[in-house]
Amino acid sequence: MAVTKALFWISFALSVIGSNAGGELSILHSPDSLKFSGTGTTLESLLKEIFSAALGLSVEENSEWKGMYVMDPFNTPEACVEVYIDGVSSLGANSGLKSKTYPLTVDEYEPDTFGAVKHRIKQRFTNGGNKLVNIKLSNRYELESDVFGEVTYPKTKPALKHLKPSVDEDSNFLDELATLKAITDKVKSGAITADNIIDFYNFRFLSLHPLSDYHGANSLQTKEAKKLLAEALQELSQAFVKVYDGSVLVTVVTTDVAHTRRAPRSVGADGKQSSPGVDYEWNVKEYKANNETDDSYGAEYPAIFNIILWFVLVMVFSLIAIVYALIDMDPGRDSIIYRMTSTRMKKDN
Repeated sequence: MAVTKALFWISFALSVIGSNAGGELSILHSPDSLKFSGTGTTLESLLKEIFSAALGLSVEENSEWKGMYVMDPFNTPEACVEVYIDGVSSLGANSGLKSKTYPLTVDEYEPDTFGAVKHRIKQRFTNGGNKLVNIKLSNRYELESDVFGEVTYPKTKPALKHLKPSVDEDSNFLDELATLKAITDKVKSGAITADNIIDFYNFRFLSLHPLSDYHGANSLQTKEAKKLLAEALQELSQAFVKVYDGSVLVTVVTTDVAHTRRAPRSVGADGKQSSPGVDYEWNVKEYKANNETDDSYGAEYPAIFNIILWFVLVMVFSLIAIVYALIDMDPGRDSIIYRMTSTRMKKDN
């Protein structure tokens, strides 16, 4: 009874997550070797399979999603770019983002898309040399990498109508936006070049969620933020398309599942509201620490487990069948051993 109740509550929780959480998969650019059509919904847990199939890598789970077709398996994209926007279900049609959009069902809180694709790339390219970039845009220190080198932030600031740098949520958003534009400038400057091996880039944008929560999803501040972000994403896509001569898949993933809870804004003794930025960042780290999966199992663990499991089952049932066959055996007719050692055979000799 206890097990039944536990299974019921687990199923109920998953159904609530699936019904209330949603997002979008937006295709900003795809090469001619890939064709995106239809409007079918896909799962967030299948993004790693979609990106792997697009790059010509092996996949571990089949999908019935008919949104992507590989038209030329011998000319797959040389790179894939994913910008993950946390906390909003969509940038909206009014943002001006030009893309092919698919509804996304969020069935996992923290799908390790980058980790899965990175592992498959390393399995195929054992000599290395692939550009595998995973950057949280809220952490500027992650930009100082072997791929981008020293990053210089743009001096020009966007013209703002409703956002105010004095507001912490707005300031955090503008900082991440500046980081995204700095990456775009590095791509344009030739910091990365095409080298005929697969590359994968993952950028995570976190600050739009607290901004939307603070001002409201339909506020003028949120609409302006989404428009500025859409313009930056379009510019980033164009930069990557130019570097890889069109042989790149550029995507944007939005999801409204709140991976963290923001700390409430507190009022200090001076009457000013304190910034939740530090607490928000700490909550992100705390959640990941508490929900970190065990990496002791490799990617080949499911295959090895299934091989051992089915081999043992086949051996057990085969042994049972042999035992029953021996029990029902007629010594006079079925066994040549009994025939050769019978009394009659000895007399004939």
